[in-house]
Amino acid sequence: MVPQRTDNWYVSYGLIAANAAVFIVGIAMGDDLVGGGDGDGLVYRAATLGGNIEYLNEWWRVFTGGFLHHGFVHLAVNMFSLYVLGLALERSLGKVQFMAVYFASLVSGSFGALIETPNSLIAGASGAIFGLLGAYAALSLAQGVGLFQTPIGPILAINLVISFTVRSVSLGGHIGGLIGGFLVGAAAYAIRRQQHTIVIPVLAAVVVAGASFVGALWAASRSTVVLIVG
Repeated sequence: MVPQRTDNWYVSYGLIAANAAVFIVGIAMGDDLVGGGDGDGLVYRAATLGGNIEYLNEWWRVFTGGFLHHGFVHLAVNMFSLYVLGLALERSLGKVQFMAVYFASLVSGSFGALIETPNSLIAGASGAIFGLLGAYAALSLAQGVGLFQTPIGPILAINLVISFTVRSVSLGGHIGGLIGGFLVGAAAYAIRRQQHTIVIPVLAAVVVAGASFVGALWAASRSTVVLIVG
């Protein structure tokens, strides 16, 4: 599954454009290019934070945090990963299944992040991107291809090492996204193999995202930090 240029890849480019647009809006509102910012910035207003979800009923932070980034380098690394993995996976799965994987992984990544650090301001598309890695791994294993026979094995191994050793990244978000993407990717492969409709993988994504959202609300209830944004 090596990405090749074609005019048919719209979803991956659209997601990259959406993340870039949100970042630009954030800069205009007070976010910083190097990851700082003030209380009026978009990261403070919309990144995932357990206390604000639990006590201020800002449940939408479970979703919006996946489109925000702590600085330009954070954005650039994630968007490059989305370009490489997204185009390859979208080509293999198709647009609808790809969107299902991405959305479910974003929510399951937020769930994992809130389990690990409910008191931290969490932002980034990496949970969803790890979900793409999980779906890619599911496809490879389902086809009887060893992970280290494809580029996915080394990439996944390197990213897991970084997740476990670099304190500034969200291990919970990465593992949560990875699991969510693997589950939906496995469902997508099973249905494609049997030549059924795309309904089942989409339903799998809805189930994973729904369960993750409920789990995220539970995990958020453990938080003791609330940001009051004026």
